[in-house]
Amino acid sequence: MKQQLHKSMLMASVLTLTAGAAAGCGGTKATDGGGQPAAAGDAAKTAAPYKMSIMLPSFNPEPMSTDGEIFKKIQSATNTELKLNWVPSATYSDKLSATVASGELPNVITVLNQKAPFIVNSVRSGMFWELGPYLKDYKNLSRMNPIALNAISIDGKVYGIYRERDLARDGLTLRKDWLDNLGLKEPKTIDEFYNVLKAFTYNDPDKNGKNDTIGLVEQQEPAGWRTMLAWHGGPADWEVKDGKLSPAHLSPAYLETMKFYKKLYDEKLMNLDFAVVKDGRQVMNKGTAGAWVANLNDANGIEEQAKKVDPKAEMTLIGALEGPKGLRSIAGTGSYGIFMIPKTSVKTEAEVKAILNYFDKLSDKDMQNMLYNGIEGRQYTVENGQYKKTTDPKMLVEYGMGDSSQLAVLRDQVTTFGSPLVHLRDKVWQENAKRAIENPVNAFISATYSEKGKELDKLIDDARTKFIMGSIDENGWNKAVEQWKQNGGSKIMEEYTAEYNKSAKK
Repeated sequence: MKQQLHKSMLMASVLTLTAGAAAGCGGTKATDGGGQPAAAGDAAKTAAPYKMSIMLPSFNPEPMSTDGEIFKKIQSATNTELKLNWVPSATYSDKLSATVASGELPNVITVLNQKAPFIVNSVRSGMFWELGPYLKDYKNLSRMNPIALNAISIDGKVYGIYRERDLARDGLTLRKDWLDNLGLKEPKTIDEFYNVLKAFTYNDPDKNGKNDTIGLVEQQEPAGWRTMLAWHGGPADWEVKDGKLSPAHLSPAYLETMKFYKKLYDEKLMNLDFAVVKDGRQVMNKGTAGAWVANLNDANGIEEQAKKVDPKAEMTLIGALEGPKGLRSIAGTGSYGIFMIPKTSVKTEAEVKAILNYFDKLSDKDMQNMLYNGIEGRQYTVENGQYKKTTDPKMLVEYGMGDSSQLAVLRDQVTTFGSPLVHLRDKVWQENAKRAIENPVNAFISATYSEKGKELDKLIDDARTKFIMGSIDENGWNKAVEQWKQNGGSKIMEEYTAEYNKSAKK
């Protein structure tokens, strides 16, 4: 294998490699020709390029060009010789599972769900390197968010480098032009939001003289449920209650949130077909709905599509509405997927440090921006302060139609280009992060949930939908909750509580 051919070279240059990653990585500092300590960048350049392969999901039909400037700059800045194994996103999970089972792994794999049983079992069998203890020694990786690191941990240890996402991305996208047409202010509380939805439904907000609008749009897999629950004072999926882990649907706030949705449904302030709608954004795109509670990243695309129907369409964004416990946002995991290093293909600590050096260099400000925005003058231009993306197919393929961002780790220094709405989104995300509530079980693993979680989640989801639509009452809801407990829910609570108690002792 190529890996084995360059191992002796790598070991011989271990001091320069580790110095290139960070001076604090351990070992003797690299020196220049005169015996003086060399700069980290110089040390990295004196070592031969580290050959490494990465398996990643691709979301576009044509992979990132290895002949383009972006790929060349990545290799040059990180002092690596890269082999990127792109796998179509639709088949990635199956391909990853088969690859892990075979034991024939690249140097780095991208794992989108680190709690998947086959990944957890592989970690527990010793297949992957623990990376947590190394992170403090790297300029950029040392900035990683403790909340996000905790969320990706397995049995209390960090085995991956996460791909950063904003911590609390969900909120309310609202038709600002409809508010203006009706002389309404942006809602600040749940009650004010209800009044806005009523006006959006019955007061002809688009001024077309027709009764053809609705307030809130929802979908089959509720986009706004967790956020609406937080506004009503509920937890982020789970909570610690009397020293035990308890799911959100056992909280009083869950029932109150269902009653709020039912009120909207009964008064026809939301789409009555929500249970069969696959993508609620399409309703917003058509200009017939005024509110969408989901990832605020959707807003810019919704506005662009709505303008095709009504050129005056304009969106505004609200991070949280005040409820019984004040302003609350739902924290996500702070990442989307992690990079893991298998011991089957990466045999030594020196190689691990070389790979971490790659990720650290890739997190420099200029590299972050290149991976997300491309290179100015090639993938985009800025004229009179306006960002313009290229339409040149060759330039687009250079960064894989955006797939280059799949390589990125940190994104805390990315320059945002786009409309005022995009900048408002970033501002609201920052505000959300300050008041975000976490899911306390993110770092824990329940064997019963791994086995039965999907069917038990569906049981609760179906009962919630039936309650909102009026086909079951509160007694019917309570029966569904008891069924959840009997079918494995109580066991899941016990397992999460045991994990919680174990972590509390550390």
